[in-house]
Amino acid sequence: MRGNEALAAVKLTLVRVLLRVTPALRHAVVTGFPDDEGNSVEVVRALARRLPVYWLTNDSPDSVAWLIADADLRFPVRCLRKDSAAAYLRYITAQYVFFTHGLYGSPKPPRHKTFVNLWHGDGPKRSKRFANVRSTFVVAGTQLWGDQRPVYFGVSEEGVLVTGNPRVDQFARPASDETMRELGLDPHKRLVLWMPTYRQTEYRGRRLATVQNWADAQELSQSDAERQLFEQVGQVARRLGVTLAVKPHPLDADRYAAMGLPVIDRKDLDRVQTTVYQLLGRSNGLITDYSSVWTDYLALDRPMGFHCPDIEEYETTRGLNVEGYRDLIPGPILETISDFECFLQDCLRESSESSDRRAKSMESVGAETRHGASDRLLEALQIAMPPAPGPGSPARF
Repeated sequence: MRGNEALAAVKLTLVRVLLRVTPALRHAVVTGFPDDEGNSVEVVRALARRLPVYWLTNDSPDSVAWLIADADLRFPVRCLRKDSAAAYLRYITAQYVFFTHGLYGSPKPPRHKTFVNLWHGDGPKRSKRFANVRSTFVVAGTQLWGDQRPVYFGVSEEGVLVTGNPRVDQFARPASDETMRELGLDPHKRLVLWMPTYRQTEYRGRRLATVQNWADAQELSQSDAERQLFEQVGQVARRLGVTLAVKPHPLDADRYAAMGLPVIDRKDLDRVQTTVYQLLGRSNGLITDYSSVWTDYLALDRPMGFHCPDIEEYETTRGLNVEGYRDLIPGPILETISDFECFLQDCLRESSESSDRRAKSMESVGAETRHGASDRLLEALQIAMPPAPGPGSPARF
C-alpha cells in the first residue's frame, strides 16, 4: 500500500511540473462526480459548440454517451477514462479544465491555462472534506453563496462567476410523457418531488480514491414518527390527485421505500435515460431541506416546501453556513399534515403569499434565474462561438 501511495505522489508531482511547462492547446477537459453530474454534462454540451472537448470519466465512456446524443455539437467530444494515460495527456495540455470536485490533486493552475471549479451547487451546508480544490475561477448560482467562494476555495473576488449553475439548462429539456410512464409516473398528474439531502452516505460507484463515508444526522426512515407522517402525507397527495415521489441524493444511505411513497433513484433515471433536472423540469413543486437543489429550482419559479425535522441536530453536526435559515428559504417549513396539505394545494394552484415569499428569497440570496447558464459561463470566460461550420458532423467518442 505504501508503494502505491508513493507512486501516486510521484505521478501527481510530475503532473504539476508538466502543467507548467507544456503549451496550452485549444481544447477543453471536463470531469464531474458522478460522471453524469449536471454541471459537467451541460458544460460539455455547450463547449462542444466552441472547441474540441475531452470528457474524463470514472466509468465506461459508453455509459455517458446518451447525455449528449441530442446535442448540437460542432466539435468532437472524446470520452476518456480518467485514469488513462491519454486523459493525463489531454489534461496537462488543455487550455481549459472544468471539474466539480477537483481533478488529479487539484494543483494550482498555471497562468497560461484556465481551470474552472463548477462545484456542485450552492446551499446552506457547511463545506467539509473538500480542501485545496484550486482553480482560476469558481461558479455560483447565487450572490449569497458566491460571496463565500473566496473563503472556501481561495480564489479572488473577481474569480467568482455568478452565472448560474449550468445544470439548470436541463430544465428546458423536461422529461417526456413517455419517460414519465417508464418511471411509473402518470404524466397527466401534478408531480411533487421530495428531495432530501443525505444524512448518512453510502456511495457504491467506482472512484479513483477512497473517500470515507460519514454521517451528518440520523436517517429519516429510521424514525417511526417520520414514517407515520409520510404515510399520511401520501394519502393526502393521492386524495388531491398529486403524485408525491422521493428522489434520494446519490450518496444517501437512507431507504425511503419505508415511507410508503414511490422512490425514483439514479438507476431508474439511467434506465430511461433522463436526468434528475429533466425530471424536475416536469415537476410542479419541490420539498427539500438543506440541499442545494432549491437554489437551482428558483429558476423554475415554482412552489417549494421545506421538511427539516432534524434542523437542530443538523446545525450542531454538519452545520449551516448562513444565519436565520428559516427566514431565508423560499417556502414554508412543513411539520404537520396540515402544513403538507396546504403546500400541496399551492402546487395545484399557488397562492400569492407563496409566490411573494419565493420572490423575496430570490432577492435575498441574489439568485441568477435567467435561462442559458452554460452559455453565460462560457461567455464570461471569453470562450467565443466560432463561425458557423461547413458540411459534415463532428466525431464523437
